Amino acid sequence: MYAPVGVATSWRRLRHTAVLALGLVGCHWVRSGNPAVVAPVAAAQVKAVGDCAPCRDSVDIVAMGVHGFLMVPWRDSTELVMTPPSYTNPTLPWMLFGNWLLGSHPNSARIERRLRDLSAASFNRLAQVRAVLVGHGHYDHLMDLPYLAPYLPNATVYGSSTVVNMLAPARGFAGRLRSVDSSAGIDASIPGQSIAIGRTVTVRAIAWAHAPNIGSHVIARGERTTPRTALPRGVFGWKLGRVYAYAIDILDADGLVGGRIVVHDAAAPPDVVQRAAAVIGTFPAARSTTLIITAANFDQVPQYPELLLTLLAPTHVLLGHWEDFFRSPEKPERVVRGIRARTLADHLTRVQGSRWTALNAGATLRVRW
Repeated sequence: MYAPVGVATSWRRLRHTAVLALGLVGCHWVRSGNPAVVAPVAAAQVKAVGDCAPCRDSVDIVAMGVHGFLMVPWRDSTELVMTPPSYTNPTLPWMLFGNWLLGSHPNSARIERRLRDLSAASFNRLAQVRAVLVGHGHYDHLMDLPYLAPYLPNATVYGSSTVVNMLAPARGFAGRLRSVDSSAGIDASIPGQSIAIGRTVTVRAIAWAHAPNIGSHVIARGERTTPRTALPRGVFGWKLGRVYAYAIDILDADGLVGGRIVVHDAAAPPDVVQRAAAVIGTFPAARSTTLIITAANFDQVPQYPELLLTLLAPTHVLLGHWEDFFRSPEKPERVVRGIRARTLADHLTRVQGSRWTALNAGATLRVRW
């Protein structure tokens, strides 16, 4: 049984739900899009990119669902890095009604089925994950993670103090939660601290931001300043917290940066993008840079993603968070509601040409250098 919800908490939930409902009145928000616009690579397929002859190294980036990615360095497949996937995916009617009455919790049967279906992200591979990188604390990035803890026995979870405090009741991660608030890069004068994941992989957190979800409103904004004693009951209990991007560097045999993956899970305004690019500009040069951007809410802030693409000049761009996460992942994938996918594809093509990719869950982008 759940404890009674306080008046203040009920009011906050009512406000969040009202904003969500109002924002979904127009058909632009209700209908999901045709995935053909972003031409996603089919599940179980591998797309190789990188102009090199011969290629010396590579990393596989496996799509796990929504903005979940498993990164597998070729030189050492025991030092894997992951961003959290989302499988439960409460529907819009559930978000508006069921969440109030019954709360929202991980769909354990669905999670198990999805993990069994993703051969490129097998249970054996998950056991080799050393770092789970959490950009922010919203439910679509964090709610399913506690259930995955037994499959991630060697992983440390990195995120904001809000993320750490919200995951405190997850016994499977006891002693393996680390806040990056004090070590993140802020600008060129404060580039942050590098975290050694292993001999060949380092990670650095970079201050980022979250675009509004609807209008000027960011759903579940706020921080959790003390450890929770139980996991959040519903989707709005998963608080945003501080927001981070991450730079993942894969070192070659000489200790130089062969491949760099820059990942974030929300669109951000120009000033944040410029400061983050300035932080990355202080890093050692990389032979190849893959930028993982987000489709959801891309048009809620100006110049995204064009400014970031221009400043970082990535070798390749991987489109994340493009799937409709208000829909079961066991159904054929659709483009997330509320965005104009054709416009996003045009923006990407204008800057990157053909050097960008979307992946269906279970597909792999192999970046070579």
